[in-house]
Amino acid sequence: MTMNRVRFLPSTLLSLLLGVAAFAQTQQPGEPDILKRLELIEKGQADVVRAELPTLMTNFQTHPGVLYLQGVLMTDGNEASKVYQSIVENFPKSEWADDALFKLYQYYYSIGLYKTADQKMEQLKRDYPYSTYATDQKVAEEPKTTAPAGRTETPTPVTRPTKGAKPSVVYTVQAGTFSVLQNAEELRARFEKEGYASHIFTIVNNGKKFHKVWVGEFSKEDEARRFSAEIKKKYHLNTIVVPR
Repeated sequence: MTMNRVRFLPSTLLSLLLGVAAFAQTQQPGEPDILKRLELIEKGQADVVRAELPTLMTNFQTHPGVLYLQGVLMTDGNEASKVYQSIVENFPKSEWADDALFKLYQYYYSIGLYKTADQKMEQLKRDYPYSTYATDQKVAEEPKTTAPAGRTETPTPVTRPTKGAKPSVVYTVQAGTFSVLQNAEELRARFEKEGYASHIFTIVNNGKKFHKVWVGEFSKEDEARRFSAEIKKKYHLNTIVVPR
């Protein structure tokens, strides 16, 4: 008597396939849901989106949102920057153009090309003045009030130093920006567990909340940059230095 052999898939592969299938069932034909996929990446499910990317690239070859996903999933920063630049140049009116431009700013800042990074930020502020990223940088230049994690903080008016006084500037490292508070809290908890002082700064722009994870405080910008490079290498994060 011969018995049929049943072959089982490895659990990790099976989970991945089920994740792709479940996600595909929620999609409607037409425009791809880019925001949903970015949320999956934030939640640590990048492999689910990566497995789906070839199909997306086939069905939406010139969709700027799909190109943006491709750049986010790339591990080579130089190659990813080329994808972001193509979005800015070829789809300047797309909703993803300012996202791509901010990614370029982060990339050039991370490799030490600060002048080029500043040029990208100026372009972002000039061409997309209502972008969350443009507003972020403007807000980050002003002192903030301290509030519990997860609560919106309101910038306080800038106090001009008196003549002869030296302004006190504190720098911090921004390790991530999340639309989902839980993801920001998980990253903050990870830093706290390893002894890094960290907190969440929340802003509201056009009715949407964005939660930023800030790590450390430094009186000198070069110290913050060294720490930013350390965090980037250790945790594989896109970090930037911001004044507080």
